[in-house]
Amino acid sequence: MSKIKAQTLAQLIELERTLMSEEVRSNASRLNELLDERFIEVSADGRRFDKDNVLARLPKEQAKGRKPTFHNQDFEGRMLCADVAQLSYRGALRRIKGGQWHYSVRMSIWCMNSNQDWRLVYHQGTPCEAFQLSR
Repeated sequence: MSKIKAQTLAQLIELERTLMSEEVRSNASRLNELLDERFIEVSADGRRFDKDNVLARLPKEQAKGRKPTFHNQDFEGRMLCADVAQLSYRGALRRIKGGQWHYSVRMSIWCMNSNQDWRLVYHQGTPCEAFQLSR
């Protein structure tokens, strides 16, 4: 493992935040571009989702008016090898406007493909104690 370059870390943080945007979550085509074919997500309640499930589920959730608010902070990254990076951070999710925040520690693994584009291969959120949200 090696230290991640500042430019790579910034790029991966931007991609991570892009995936949380309403615009991307409602667009199966854009999600498809950002998720690797091998993508796996483990949700906070322990359920496992693959790419096909996410592509089918997220755009429908958005269409039904489920537009959660995301906040993320305290990003750290490291290179696992030349074309694989690990990103960790703390996140907060509010499922409905004015609802309560749900806090988690999040971990993502990004792989660079043959076109030199980063694709998300793995993501997991684990519930944690509430923390102060930075602005």
